[in-house]
Amino acid sequence: MALWKRAETYYVDITSPDGSRIKHTTGTADREKAKEYHDKLKAQLWDLARLKQKPKRSWDEAALRWLKEKAHKKSYRDDVQRIRWFTGHLRGKTLDQIDRSLVDGLVTRHIHGTDRTKDLYVALIRAIFRRAMREWEWIDAVPAFKTYSVGGKVRVRWITEEQAETLLKELPAHQREVVVFALATGLRQGNVLDLTWDRVNLARRIATIEHGDTKNGEALGVPLNDLAAAVLMRQQGKHESHVFTFRGNPLRSANTRAWRKALRRAEITNFRWHDLRHTWASWLRQNDVPTWVLQELGGWKSESMVRRYAHLSVKHLQPYADQLTFGSQTGLAGEAQKTAEVHVPKSPPGMARAGLRLVARDGVTV
Repeated sequence: MALWKRAETYYVDITSPDGSRIKHTTGTADREKAKEYHDKLKAQLWDLARLKQKPKRSWDEAALRWLKEKAHKKSYRDDVQRIRWFTGHLRGKTLDQIDRSLVDGLVTRHIHGTDRTKDLYVALIRAIFRRAMREWEWIDAVPAFKTYSVGGKVRVRWITEEQAETLLKELPAHQREVVVFALATGLRQGNVLDLTWDRVNLARRIATIEHGDTKNGEALGVPLNDLAAAVLMRQQGKHESHVFTFRGNPLRSANTRAWRKALRRAEITNFRWHDLRHTWASWLRQNDVPTWVLQELGGWKSESMVRRYAHLSVKHLQPYADQLTFGSQTGLAGEAQKTAEVHVPKSPPGMARAGLRLVARDGVTV
């Protein structure tokens, strides 16, 4: 009997009658229960050989195989994080024990984000089950997992320059540099963390993201403004290949406990790491950057993805709004002009005013 203990959990290693090898956790630290699991699994394999019945596969097997087959995915890092979360609740369960009710209960009780966030978790487990049915032939049907944001709007959350400065002061130094660079370039987390020196040309003030690493599958040239260039210059010499590091090793994750604690101390709620990209785009749009320019800067393939920021600037519409001359004969227009002179700020909000200037405060460059 191939049964052994690693850490606090027993594992099985069985060769089925067709020669395939099955090796995974039993989900228990009790040897008797582990032995019972081993014997049942072995019996199922023999039933499969005699009666052509499918053996019951575990969540652990499915998760591991998915990660092996999807290592090339652009969102692989997200898959790892979400599978780790699911495994904390589903370890030891077979796929036939996982249904809509179980997953809905887990998501509803334990994921406190938006409906969109819940959908991202459910989309992954749905994809794993579909692959288990269509490709691996482990199961005969996929549960009708719940969708939470049917017909919902795309979420856009951004913070002000003042909130960004407060957040930066609360972050540890290595993460502060990453966040500043994200705010300066609008790059996604994976593109920031995976940035290597061979993709950076400070003399030409450009960073290049190869087509295999962008969401839309096309290469992206990133112009480096003063803030982004300053971050890169401070990172020089810290690592041979990677730009952003921690204790001499490439930084693998930015959505860490330190990040979440910094958000709490800065009193910023309902804010994800990806919202730094929304913040960058919102600041640019508030400085009247045209949507077509924003689309090219951000590497969006569809204009519809940029329209979510369009309302943040209406300067190009002002001449048309001014075509309305009602009140010019009664003096109402003159009163409106006086009101505008009192209340309209002389400088627009956004990066040009505060968000992307280089200011040293208490040793923090923002």
